[in-house]
Amino acid sequence: MNDAFRIFTVSDGAVTDGAKVEKFVIQGAGVEIPAILVGEEGRGRRLGVLPVAGAKPDDTIVAAELGLTRSGKPKLIARSDPTTTDKAIVVLWSPIGYRGSNEHTGDRSERWHCIQCGLAGDSNPPARCPTCGPLGGIQREFLPFPGEVLVQGRIADGEAGRVGSGEQLVALVPQGVWFRVGFSGRRYGAPMAWYYRFDGNQVIAVTWEERQLLEQHLGEYEL
Repeated sequence: MNDAFRIFTVSDGAVTDGAKVEKFVIQGAGVEIPAILVGEEGRGRRLGVLPVAGAKPDDTIVAAELGLTRSGKPKLIARSDPTTTDKAIVVLWSPIGYRGSNEHTGDRSERWHCIQCGLAGDSNPPARCPTCGPLGGIQREFLPFPGEVLVQGRIADGEAGRVGSGEQLVALVPQGVWFRVGFSGRRYGAPMAWYYRFDGNQVIAVTWEERQLLEQHLGEYEL
C-alpha cells in the first residue's frame, strides 16, 4: 500500500482540514465521477479535475493515497487516516485581486531585479535601483513553488477573463517548507501575500509580518 497523506484546503489565509468531493460530469460519456475541483469553466478559465476513488460527492476526505487514472493522470484514493507526515495534499483555492492575478511560489529569495533596467542582485534588495534611482522599481524574486502540482485550474473575472485571472492548484507539498500565494490588483485591505507551511500536523498560514513576529519572539517554535 502506498503512503496516505493528510489533506488540507486553504483559501486566502483560511485553513480547513480535509477537502470536499464534488460531482463532475464527463459530458461526452454522460458519466458522473467524484472529484476535487479547482478553477472554473468558461472563456479564459479552466476547470481542474482530480478524480477521487473510494468517496462520493459531498464527502469530505481527510487523507488519500496518490494513484493514476487509466490515461496516466493523477487521482486520489480516499483513506480514513494518513500514514505519513512527510508530505501533505493541499487544495489551494486561491483568489485574485480585483483587476489582478495571483502567483504560487516558494519562499522569499535574496535575489531581486529592477523592472525598469533589468539590473539584478543576489543580496538584500536595495530601497531603490542603483542605476535608475527613483525611476526604477525593485522587485524581489521568489524560489520556485516546492510542491508537486497534481492538477491546475484557472479562475477569472470579466468576459473571457480580461479583467483578471489566476491559478488554483491541488499540490503535494513537503513538510517544513514555506510556500507562498501572492496577489496583484486591489485587495481592499486584505494581505497581498500569504505564507503557508505544513509542520507535520497542520498547515500554518501567516502574513510576512506575522511570520517575522513568530521568528523573532517565539524562537522555541521551529520555523
